[in-house]
Amino acid sequence: MTRAVVGDRGHLGHRPLLSDDVFRALRDAVLDGVLEPGERLRDDELVRWLGVSRTPIRNALDRLRSAGVVELAANRWTRVREPGPSVLDDSASVVAALHRAAAVIVLPHLDDRSVEIVSAGLGSTRPVVRRAAVAPVSLEVLRCVGVAVGGLTARAPVEVLATALAEAELRLAHGLRSRRCGVELGAWDDFVASAGRALAARDGEAWGDAVGLLLRRVAASGR
Repeated sequence: MTRAVVGDRGHLGHRPLLSDDVFRALRDAVLDGVLEPGERLRDDELVRWLGVSRTPIRNALDRLRSAGVVELAANRWTRVREPGPSVLDDSASVVAALHRAAAVIVLPHLDDRSVEIVSAGLGSTRPVVRRAAVAPVSLEVLRCVGVAVGGLTARAPVEVLATALAEAELRLAHGLRSRRCGVELGAWDDFVASAGRALAARDGEAWGDAVGLLLRRVAASGR
């Protein structure tokens, strides 16, 4: 759990939070299950909970709406979105396509040391996946898997790609948590093997295929 999320919905601290802090707090509360799918988000309650004014809360909710995590009816309600299977499939496809695009840009120019670092990140994530393999995916697993799989994307020199991926991955993470999906150890091991071959060959298309298959298998586990 991040610094910004308080499980009992108490006050978050003694200083006013910036808009980014409020966004992270609400994002993590959704991904942690503190705010559940279908739950109404009332400005007055959020103001008391987070200890900030209405403006940064509305800005954060607008960003979450743009990412597909919350939905609203003007002057009626704002609530955490309940994503269906089709939304989850679409999100997985978009995230896989963005990872492919990043890998095609980065992999051909990656030096041996960087390949070793990315590969080590994949391997170091296995214990986290193994511990959680029998349970719905947690925020911890989402973060570890996201960092490992995103080892190439983080090296892409295209800012707009990183921005698009951050929003798409948030939408996907919300879908995976809401549908109670899990990362099976066999699916992760298959991904690491395929991704390792793609890294060795400097093959961005193969990396994209590996990410796409992993995401499809994880998304299918929630049905």
